[in-house]
Amino acid sequence: MNLIELQDMARERGFTHIFSARDNHVICDGQEVRYHADDLTIVDFRSVDNGTDPGDDATLYMIEAKDGLRGMLIVPDSFHTDPDKADLVDHLRRNQS
Repeated sequence: MNLIELQDMARERGFTHIFSARDNHVICDGQEVRYHADDLTIVDFRSVDNGTDPGDDATLYMIEAKDGLRGMLIVPDSFHTDPDKADLVDHLRRNQS
């Protein structure tokens, strides 16, 4: 499954928004609300590994906010990963355990 197919699958499951990590919070497309990691839960995640160029690999996180808003956060699986996204995902994963 490629990244486009994963995004389509996430949308079909109700994860229609796109989350972006900024500093110590998350913003959502078209929304004025800022979420902190404690306000978010990873519902599911799927990875893409094309097996050729490691720069094409990514993980799509399906996330739900405490207010019910559902969206996805895409994190590249490479050394070029945005540190804000990496910190957020680390925090969310710790909260899941």
